Amino acid sequence: MRGAFLDSKSRQFFSAVVFLGIFGGAGAAATDLAGKQSTPASALGALPATFSGVLPCADCPGIAHQIDLFPDRVYYLQRVYEGRPGGPFDEVGAWMVSANGRTLALHGEREETLQFAIENANTVRLLDRDGRPIVSSLNYNLARAAAFEPIEPRLAMRGMFRYLADTAIFEECLTRRKHPVLMQGDYLAVEKAYLRARREPGEAILATLQGRIVVRAGMEGPPRPSLLVERFTGLWPRETCGPQFATERLENTYWKLVRLRDEPVVVAGNQREPHIILQATDRRVAGSGGCNRLLGGYQLDGNRITFEKFASTLMACPAGMEQERVFLDALGQAARWRVLGSHLEVFDSGGALLARLEAVHLR
Repeated sequence: MRGAFLDSKSRQFFSAVVFLGIFGGAGAAATDLAGKQSTPASALGALPATFSGVLPCADCPGIAHQIDLFPDRVYYLQRVYEGRPGGPFDEVGAWMVSANGRTLALHGEREETLQFAIENANTVRLLDRDGRPIVSSLNYNLARAAAFEPIEPRLAMRGMFRYLADTAIFEECLTRRKHPVLMQGDYLAVEKAYLRARREPGEAILATLQGRIVVRAGMEGPPRPSLLVERFTGLWPRETCGPQFATERLENTYWKLVRLRDEPVVVAGNQREPHIILQATDRRVAGSGGCNRLLGGYQLDGNRITFEKFASTLMACPAGMEQERVFLDALGQAARWRVLGSHLEVFDSGGALLARLEAVHLR
């Protein structure tokens, strides 16, 4: 494919341009050649719809794609790498169409937005990472299927879980769809963890899991998409999905600590939440470990980051001191960073996750 990989800062800028500029609001209108107002999504024809085909692959015979587009701006994507073991590989997310009705963008968990040119209501063509046409004699088209037969995606998911009156609901972060949760598979592990962590009945708490979205008949009404929990991986009481389509800046953002490695962060009573702010003007870091105020410096080189030795106040708190020590150790080991939506992830030189932080907009 033509076009280079974007660095992290370029991806942030590109994502903001795509979703705030080119793609505008979900209900934006475009003007066709006859001067009539039309909804940009109408360029895709009637929805729901499935587009499928085999796209070129650099080191395999081809990659079979199926994209299911729903009227509520949700998509399912499945990819199968032909000639390779493993898969299929599924993802879900939100789709948008540009104001001129010519470009379809899929916004999922990937750092890059996947884009297609809308050739007509029956054909979409893959674009390169910069949203430009791919100059090639190979076939990059996906065609509308005669019938809509959506996949039942299986993947790692994040979402807000709540349980009340014997009913469990999972609001998936990328699509914002609210799915009833089937009381099968590893469901009981989620419920038990939730009941221990909740502060009040019906409170929404972020959960992570491996699951499958399946169509099942409810107690009443027609069959509907439901969540089957295959493996529960964690509950994160201080974390949220964040705003949809958000792309926060690394610097000059208040980042609250929500995870240390694989452990949720706990804020002791009458203490500040652990957080950092990277100040761009002088490359200084200010924040708190939860007990003590922190001051230090940092260096950036693309997606590489190093923190200089921190100075802190010398308070001794009855709780949270060990968590503060682990936080400082994590920053000392930091080698790389990435921003995914409203979350900052910090990794060591081996690629292991050290910390996850969430943007907070102070008023």
